Amino acid sequence: MTGSVAESSVADRIVITGWSALTPFGHGRAAFADGVLRGEPAKAVPTKDDWARADARVVPDFDIVEQLGRKGTSSMDRASALAIATLRDLARETDIDARTGVVLGTTSGSNRTQFEFTRDSLTRRRPYFVNPAQMPFALMNSAAAQCAMWHGLTGPNSTVAAGRTSGPAVLRYASRLLRTGRASGVFAGAVEEHSGARELLEPGGTLGEASVLLFMQTPDNGNRPALAEVVALDTRVGEPRSALAGCLEHVLSGLAVDEVWGLALTAEDPELSEVEREATGELLNRQVTTVVRPGHLVGDTGAASGVLGVAALLAAAAADVRARDRLAVVTSVDRDGTAGAVVLRLTGSPQELRGEG
Repeated sequence: MTGSVAESSVADRIVITGWSALTPFGHGRAAFADGVLRGEPAKAVPTKDDWARADARVVPDFDIVEQLGRKGTSSMDRASALAIATLRDLARETDIDARTGVVLGTTSGSNRTQFEFTRDSLTRRRPYFVNPAQMPFALMNSAAAQCAMWHGLTGPNSTVAAGRTSGPAVLRYASRLLRTGRASGVFAGAVEEHSGARELLEPGGTLGEASVLLFMQTPDNGNRPALAEVVALDTRVGEPRSALAGCLEHVLSGLAVDEVWGLALTAEDPELSEVEREATGELLNRQVTTVVRPGHLVGDTGAASGVLGVAALLAAAAADVRARDRLAVVTSVDRDGTAGAVVLRLTGSPQELRGEG
């Protein structure tokens, strides 16, 4: 599970030209950016889920029917709805053609839908007396498939199940689609819904939810300014701190460490946060001027945490003129020993990063 992205020509380069997010800070890019710059944790919002704790950080004011209408949403899971709404916001500023694709990261799909479908198969009068309309939304690839159907995306459609290291895994997958000419542009991101079912699987810590999407292209296909360029990425498996340290050594090889302006440490869990701190401290301890910790602000967003780290750095760079043409690093680590790191070069001006250019 190792690999890197080396830039040698315009055709090889991969850039990010837009992004949007739904987070506990609110709807859209501006809401998340404002929350990152304030640096104060998002407020807990009461949910209708009887299984869920009251301190969960969820996307506020998000009702599936109000957001997407009644048609096709009666059995829709929250993760799919969050992804559809996020892509809708980003698509308004993006040129979509027949070769535009979508790649979404996940942990395992909608835990709540999976639990409910399984429960019904055991408690209803006969095992086959379940709601058949619910079945598609119990599948891991529901969110990506629904995004394509709702928005008419006919390019590649993929789901990457890599848990908290979905960020670098999704960026790698999307980059390969673009480099091989399989897609003209890719909506690349991840989604994680909050539910009581997820709390049963993820005990401890403060859980959050988020949906975040980047639009990725090669420079020759884009007509919008590049906000950032993907310079290198790597994923590894092993003892968490050693695996992450190995990723960082690999992605920073050949780069000037003093060029690194920003660092996103994406873990919310205290133990994983300490792993990130130790691994990055060995290489970047005194070099980084800006450190963002989105997990501490919006809770543990699972598969969405890595891409949310990219978005947090883009938001922070919009408020700091020193960031332009500098490097930014995003780290991801999971309890199972998977780790990843992404290096970006921040190419957009503050106005472009704020969506004003």
